[in-house]
Amino acid sequence: MKPVIGITSSIKKETFRVYSNVGYEYIEKIEKAGGIPLEIPILINSAIETLDNLVESLDGIIFTGGDNIDSLWYGEQPLVEQSIETKLRNEFERALFFVAKNRRIPILGICRGSQLINVLQGGSLYQDISKQINTKIDHSGVGRKLEEKHHLVFLRKDSFLTKVYKKNELLVNSFHVQGIKELGENLKVTAKSEDGIIEAIEYKGDFFMQGVQWHPEGLDDNLPLFEEFVSICSAK
Repeated sequence: MKPVIGITSSIKKETFRVYSNVGYEYIEKIEKAGGIPLEIPILINSAIETLDNLVESLDGIIFTGGDNIDSLWYGEQPLVEQSIETKLRNEFERALFFVAKNRRIPILGICRGSQLINVLQGGSLYQDISKQINTKIDHSGVGRKLEEKHHLVFLRKDSFLTKVYKKNELLVNSFHVQGIKELGENLKVTAKSEDGIIEAIEYKGDFFMQGVQWHPEGLDDNLPLFEEFVSICSAK
C-alpha cells in the first residue's frame, strides 16, 4: 500500500474567495516518488484531538515553503509585520508539528518548513539575510524561476543527503529571505551554501526529520530526495 504524505498549505486571499493553496510541484514529486499526496488545510478551529486524528491517518508530512515564521517565537521583534493569513498558518503548523513529533511521523521541511523545524526545536533565524549577513549571493530568488539553479551547497559527508544524492555538493535554486542562525536542540547541520548559510539540517533523535533550505520540488534531479522520503514513510 502506498504511503499517504500530508502536504501543508497556505491561505490565498482573493477578492471574492479565500483559498487553501499548495504548490502543485509538491504533489507531483510525491506522486512520482510513489506516494499519495494529501493537502493539509489550515484548520483554525481544531482541537489537538482533531490534529492527532489527522496525523494518525498520515505516513509522513511535508512542511512546505511560504511566508516568515513568527520571530516572537525566538525572542525578536519582527522586521516586517505578518498578515493575518500567515499568523493563522504559523499557529496551525506549530500545533501540527508537535503532534507529528509526538507520534514520530517522518517529517520533511522545505524552505520555510526547514526554518519551522529549527525554531520549534529552540533555534533562531536571520530575519533578512541580505541585511544581516555580508554575502554576494542573492538568496531571495526575486525574478527567478523555480527550476532555475542559483548557487552551490556543500553536503556533510556522513549525512542523509549525501546518501540520497551520492555527491558532496549540489547546485540548487534559492528563494528565501530568512535563514537559520542559531541551531535548534538535537539538530545537526548537514549542508551549507558557499557563503556559510545553513542549507540543510537533520534531527538527531529517534525518528526521521530533515530540513532543506532550497526548493527540491522545483528541480527534476531532486526526485531522489522524495523517493527516499516516501520509502522511509512506507517503513514507518
